Amino acid sequence: MFRLIRLPIMFGVAFVLGVMSERNAALDKCLDAGGVMTSGVCRGVSRGVSE
Repeated sequence: MFRLIRLPIMFGVAFVLGVMSERNAALDKCLDAGGVMTSGVCRGVSRGVSE
C-alpha cells in the first residue's frame, strides 16, 4: 500500500525540483545576457543582439 502512495509523491517531488532547476537556469541566462528577471519574465535584453 505504501508503494502506491510513495510513487506519486516521488513524481511530484521530481517535477517540482525540475521546475526549480529550469527557473534557475533561465535566471542565469537572463542575468548573463544583461537583463533582469521580473515576475518570471526576462526584461532588458535586446532580441537582435548576437555574440
